[in-house]
Amino acid sequence: MKKLLLTVALVASTLGVFAQSEKGEKSLVGNIGVQSDPGRFLIGAQGRYVIADKIRLAPDVMFIFPKDKVTGLDVNLNVHYVFDNVAENISVYPLAGIAMQNGRFSGNTINGVKFGSTSFTDWGFNLGAGGSYELGGNRFANIELKYTFSDADCFTLALGYGFKF
Repeated sequence: MKKLLLTVALVASTLGVFAQSEKGEKSLVGNIGVQSDPGRFLIGAQGRYVIADKIRLAPDVMFIFPKDKVTGLDVNLNVHYVFDNVAENISVYPLAGIAMQNGRFSGNTINGVKFGSTSFTDWGFNLGAGGSYELGGNRFANIELKYTFSDADCFTLALGYGFKF
């Protein structure tokens, strides 16, 4: 009987360790980071919506600040498969999704010849991973790394601060 009670107590004490994202849970993350090629600073926002046990949609928009007269705006729709509580207050996730990369070159003058502005849009797909650390209440810190496969391949590192609601 003592073994049974001890087993029940042990199982009951670990139930909180396996807490998972609830279907319908929403969150919003503000991000800052860098994008490779050519190493530009970015700022953006990501929404999250849990559609099934451990699976969430994560659309985001990132504004990439100008460098070498090129400005960018990336729009992504990723899917996360969340592994909750891999360590205390930490969850990790692989991600995959589609990307739309928009760039604008603001023109240049070479040998007295002025070249006008031009823009481009590339479509691609994302592969990456991320992690979240619960800060208490409905707040969390986030890190996300992803590689975008497209005509304008790039690596993105973003740090974020989010709220669940």
